[in-house]
Amino acid sequence: MKTNLHILHLEDDLLDAELVRATLAGEGIDCEIALVDSREGFVEELETGAFDLVLSDFALPDFDGMGALSIVRKHYPLLPFVFVSGRLGEEAAIESLKSGATDYVLKGRLSRLAPAVRRALGEAEERAELKRAEEALRESELRNYQLEVELRYAAEIQAKLLPHGYPAIPGFDIAASCLPARQVGGDFFDWLEVCPGVWALALGDVMGKGMAAAMLMATVRASIRALGHNRPSVAIKLAEAALQSDLDISESFVTLFLGQLNTGNRCLTYVDCGHGYAFVRRASGAVKGLTPRGLPLGIPGRKSYREGKITMEAGDTLVLYSDGVVDARPELRLDNRLLSRQLAGAANAREMVERLVGLTEQQGPRPDDVTVLVAHCSGGKQ
Repeated sequence: MKTNLHILHLEDDLLDAELVRATLAGEGIDCEIALVDSREGFVEELETGAFDLVLSDFALPDFDGMGALSIVRKHYPLLPFVFVSGRLGEEAAIESLKSGATDYVLKGRLSRLAPAVRRALGEAEERAELKRAEEALRESELRNYQLEVELRYAAEIQAKLLPHGYPAIPGFDIAASCLPARQVGGDFFDWLEVCPGVWALALGDVMGKGMAAAMLMATVRASIRALGHNRPSVAIKLAEAALQSDLDISESFVTLFLGQLNTGNRCLTYVDCGHGYAFVRRASGAVKGLTPRGLPLGIPGRKSYREGKITMEAGDTLVLYSDGVVDARPELRLDNRLLSRQLAGAANAREMVERLVGLTEQQGPRPDDVTVLVAHCSGGKQ
């Protein structure tokens, strides 16, 4: 119980008021008492909001305790209220408690006053603590709701950044899918015709998950889009220079596969920046890994991005995927042959993507973002 209590006492008998003061002092309750004997005085003092407890007689000449209780409960619902009355019948006592009084004490039994005051203050503190907890919970729920709305909005924006529909690339059937582990993520795929008959294909993975990775992903995607008309090695070098400060500040890095597909000669020129999850499945079912590989964007050190080249024939399939596939299915790590077998007999690139994404389906949330891009050489007219 706090010390130096501030008590508002509604009482018209000065002798009774002094007995109450003396009783509390005798029980070691340090308090300051504001004594009032009218409705006007009671309301005026109450409006200061400075009281820890109200003591009230039940009946006064021009005012009554039940009226005082009604005022307190309306404007100060947590303020403890104890009746101190010379006579209080059983029905009146019950009615007072039903109306919100904390307790009642008969003037002839003031020995109960100090225990009643202590109990009333203890219960008031418990109610105040419960209210604080409820308010904190409501604030937390509100913040969570606001965050949920913001994340949904961010997820909508991020989804709109990814290509919509599948491009008509002569001689090739292409499809992709990106499934964030959370509402937003750090994976992305993209394609863009950088000049007639030449398409840039990209799949990137920003370290981490959630909003931070999503924000950096949007920056990386924009840089690659702006620079994709250059040869892959030049585009990567320029992109890293543009992104370096952001990567340093965020203490993050990006694995990235960037290729340029010439539909005229079916040649794919590419750079692999620490990604590694890429292969070509030949029409025969044989698997061809794509080398060389370099370091991810954002990793310190002297780097030169070496290009690789591979020519695709009718029936060949380029497969790019993120490490979320491996995180969901660890047995697939560094074994593209197992993934390649999933593509056998697929009717088109979209079905291939669905099969590979389907491997990651499991109970509960995905451990990481899952992204897959497939470009199948259909062998049509060039």
